Amino acid sequence: MDTRIPIPHGDTPPRAPRSRRGGFSLIEVIVALMVLSIGILGMAAGAGWMVRVAHYGELETRRSAALQSAVETVRAQLFDQVSDDSEAFGDITVSWTPGPAGTNSRSVEFVVVGPGRVSSPGGGMPPVGTAVTDTFTYTLLRRD
Repeated sequence: MDTRIPIPHGDTPPRAPRSRRGGFSLIEVIVALMVLSIGILGMAAGAGWMVRVAHYGELETRRSAALQSAVETVRAQLFDQVSDDSEAFGDITVSWTPGPAGTNSRSVEFVVVGPGRVSSPGGGMPPVGTAVTDTFTYTLLRRD
């Protein structure tokens, strides 16, 4: 048995009532775009910060390697023959000045000059300077 109701030609079948909510309103779209924009800007700022921190790390590593090499140069010399000198490591220069020799030890002052972070009184990321100076003191022991 056929339970369909015949529809005369040219008439359209009755539709179910439409809900009032057929899609997104303009306000919802604008709010979603603002949230998305803020998220993308935050990611971009974070990426810039990470690049700068990586650059600082690379500078500090180069400065530390230059200082370590200069310390090894001084340690390779005889205790009584250490004298003022310097070494250049690309754009970083390390100079040293020995203090007076004691019975079993003497202090050697190392000065590292080259690109590095400049201390800034405010917060945030410090700028990079081209001739930043750091001073270190190393105690050299007499070897028997």
